[in-house]
Amino acid sequence: MDAFDRDDLQILGANMAGCLVVYLLLSVVLKGYDHSWFLTLYSSTVTSFVGLYFLHNVFQNGLLETIMHETEVSRFIAIFFVGYCIMDLLIGSFRYENLITYDDGWVHHFLYIGVLAWLLVNNLTTLFCVALLEEIPIVFLGIFEVQRKKRPSIVFGVLYFIFRICFHTHLIYTAAPISRLVFGSGVVLLAWHTKVFRSWVCGYLTRSRDRTRMSVHQKFALFGVLLLVNLLGHGSEVYQRVAAATGTSSVVMHLLIFGYFLLQAIFIIQDIYTENFIMTAISKKTIIYNISWEDPAVELEPTCLNMTSEDVVLTISSAGCNVLDYVVHGPKKIIAVDMNKAQLHVLELKCVCIRKLKWEQFFAIWAKSDWKVFQSVYTSLLRDSLTEETREFWDENQHLIKDNFMFAGSSGLMAKLLCLPLKLSGVSKRMHEGLGPPKGGGFGGFLFNMVLKLCSIPYLWTWFAPLGGVPLEQLNLLSRRPQVFVDRLVEVLTTRIWAAGNYFYYGYIVGEFSEECCPRYLKKENFKKLQERVDIVDIFYGTWAQAAEREGPGSITCASLLDSMDWMPPGMIAENMSKVVANMHPTKGRIFWRSFADGVHSPVLAHLNPVLVPTYDRVGWYLTQYLAPCSKAYDPQQLVCKGSDWKPSNSFLDDLMVMVIMAMYGMSSKEKDVRAFYKSQGSRYDGFREALLPGRDVFMAYVCPWVLKPKTWISVGCGTARDLEFVVEHVQTSGTKVYLVDLSDALLDMARERVQRLGLTSQVVLVEGDITSQEILKKLPKEVDLVTCSYCLTMIPPWKEALVSMKNMLKKGGHLCLIDFTTMEGQENRWDQKLNKWWFAHDGVWFNHKHVDWLKENLETIWYGEEEARVPYTFLTPTHYTFCGRKQ
Repeated sequence: MDAFDRDDLQILGANMAGCLVVYLLLSVVLKGYDHSWFLTLYSSTVTSFVGLYFLHNVFQNGLLETIMHETEVSRFIAIFFVGYCIMDLLIGSFRYENLITYDDGWVHHFLYIGVLAWLLVNNLTTLFCVALLEEIPIVFLGIFEVQRKKRPSIVFGVLYFIFRICFHTHLIYTAAPISRLVFGSGVVLLAWHTKVFRSWVCGYLTRSRDRTRMSVHQKFALFGVLLLVNLLGHGSEVYQRVAAATGTSSVVMHLLIFGYFLLQAIFIIQDIYTENFIMTAISKKTIIYNISWEDPAVELEPTCLNMTSEDVVLTISSAGCNVLDYVVHGPKKIIAVDMNKAQLHVLELKCVCIRKLKWEQFFAIWAKSDWKVFQSVYTSLLRDSLTEETREFWDENQHLIKDNFMFAGSSGLMAKLLCLPLKLSGVSKRMHEGLGPPKGGGFGGFLFNMVLKLCSIPYLWTWFAPLGGVPLEQLNLLSRRPQVFVDRLVEVLTTRIWAAGNYFYYGYIVGEFSEECCPRYLKKENFKKLQERVDIVDIFYGTWAQAAEREGPGSITCASLLDSMDWMPPGMIAENMSKVVANMHPTKGRIFWRSFADGVHSPVLAHLNPVLVPTYDRVGWYLTQYLAPCSKAYDPQQLVCKGSDWKPSNSFLDDLMVMVIMAMYGMSSKEKDVRAFYKSQGSRYDGFREALLPGRDVFMAYVCPWVLKPKTWISVGCGTARDLEFVVEHVQTSGTKVYLVDLSDALLDMARERVQRLGLTSQVVLVEGDITSQEILKKLPKEVDLVTCSYCLTMIPPWKEALVSMKNMLKKGGHLCLIDFTTMEGQENRWDQKLNKWWFAHDGVWFNHKHVDWLKENLETIWYGEEEARVPYTFLTPTHYTFCGRKQ
């Protein structure tokens, strides 16, 4: 074949015209279907058949021989695919522009156009045609997408893995001797395919419909086999290249590539593991916790919940340990709730045992897992007193007692794994005998020190956490300051587990409880109280919010929510907390919770004004414990107010236009004209900044104190008033008078249109000008309830004057709330923080952690949080903070 010529251009034009005809024809014939997938389905169908044709040639002539001989068909198909890529971008820019994304739209298509152009020039298009087998899974995907159906599950995933990962790997290594460019491009595509496959795995694992079809063990087996086969194949390819390599650089390159994909395989296995362990346990009604890992002595302190005989307590059942400890204490009623029915079955059996057995029998079963005692009483004394569902559970799961209940459930499995080295090091024996930790040399001391070192590796926590019933969302609370938790774990192992009466660790390490070291409800002197009071326990299947609603307004005085809110996002905490607070006693109600975080981890909880409970607990995992009394000023209904459903959506071309304007503005040597800068972006402004300025929805709905129903609100640097969209119902129900302040008349024009569309014209006043100007300040009210500044302070050079103005506008007890960029606390001199700061300064955005310092010094901090988010189309992940402070 000749190099790219005029005939090829004619074929390209004809194919582009053909794509247009196919798109228009399908648009007419398939009305109501997803037309953004028409061309993809057309292209993948044609190319899949071509791939099968060339596969036949591979079987006849061998892969390398087939690749080296270009044909008219291969050249035509390569040009056909270039035409498809061009037309998909062109038609998509007009008909489905918001679906042509940067990653799998523009970058993907231009990469293919570039590679195919090179193949055409070098007469290697047969390589592309052999690779077209990779389009087979896309045919299945396209059929489902066109019909707007749920994506095909296991068939698509397995086909994708076979063709786009395994086959693709073999193909690029076969082509490696022919072209480094082809190999390099193939590795990039393989990385992309692996990312897509990992995303599919997570999506497949979390579908409840599919979870009922395959057990977690079957999923482990399936994906384990797939990944093992691929790694063996990839390893074989790498071995051959390394063996034939003549230079060190080539060996290192291939080993690094293999190491990268090995790491990706490990991540996929971890996803399978973490996505299934806890949720599968709940859906399959299996035990997670065999003991409750929260020290009940803490909340019973006079300085904490201080339960009395008049209290109605709402708590989480877990393994029932804390519930029965409360029973010994003697409140009026205990509502024990859980989403996992297996945990409720454990509590119900314990309650029946208390009613029907003697203490010696009760202790033998729940402290010693005495199988003979359990056998002798289950059928004769216990079974008929259980509810039907609980009876069925224990009929099928008596082995939990037989195999030692101390090691039942996923937390029991964790105990086995973690306690094995402790037992080998002599810790079990020393604990049973009341001795301290191993000291000095020897095998025992060596193993114990190894355990301490392993505890300092945060990555291992992500594997052991689900075993102990700890979701990864909860562990993520430690990600900013992992050393704090490392220090705590070491302190637990060297100090807390050896404290007298610390039954939490004694039971796991020794394998049973003793009369001297056991939960309070297992002690002989408390058994009579248990029998007298066990009927105060009300078992409820569901969430603690649902249980609170069932009880009704004013009915609950104590809510002990353990650590359940650690894994909840702000919206879920708000929804649940709104129901709990609404049904608690208005003056006697108090809420207690624990957290892995070293501070209040949610702005929703921060507005409860919680007090840190400093009591030393025996478990030690929880870095903080909080008590929050109910307040009449706190309106829980404001937590569930909604914003509008409107969301801006830019196409890549829209974003590109904004970035060009920003680049020209940044490179301009002229004096910066902020008004002209924003006016030039027009309607694209909101769409681009939706991703550039993250977290505004959470900031407006939950960091701002809407639970206090502010009557006046000044929004400084309001822009297009996008923030109003997030809290329109909050503003309406609170009757808030809103003042929108901004320098740009163009942005205020858009803000005015938004205010009218939201129906807030009578509640909103627009003010154009500088917040530091005395003339503007005279137009604004004094003694306001709420002032906000959303991603604006970093664009105000006289920032201190602006903050002083904002603070002075507040009444005593009023709130100032900000969200903006900053440098990460304690990491201001790190290279990436300096890069972020330098990059944004070109657009007049000046990162300055002194902003935060000023806020904390001049206001009472109610909430402060930092997060990172990626800037669209870049690798930058700047830090942004949210702050809520009260004027004292």
